[in-house]
Amino acid sequence: MTKLALVEQNVVGINQEWLDEWIAYRREDHKKPMSDRAIKMVTKKLLKWDEATQERLICHAIEHEWQGIYWVEPMKTSTTRQNSIEHDLTDKTWAGL
Repeated sequence: MTKLALVEQNVVGINQEWLDEWIAYRREDHKKPMSDRAIKMVTKKLLKWDEATQERLICHAIEHEWQGIYWVEPMKTSTTRQNSIEHDLTDKTWAGL
């Protein structure tokens, strides 16, 4: 008899609040209301990502006045040069202490 293991599944849903925002944006700002077919296609596209990513992509599209939703890489966090200089100045590992 085979043992069955439980597998955690993450169900990705649609971020309805931001989908509604997108539909309103298209209708009000671009004067190009979305057809039922277009809404289904956008919903299918958005379901590829989690709800936080959906929000980020829709916000980005609205901010840039795009007519469509496109994948945009998330902003990369990097250390500032000040942190690197501070680390260089206080680093005592070279002294073998």
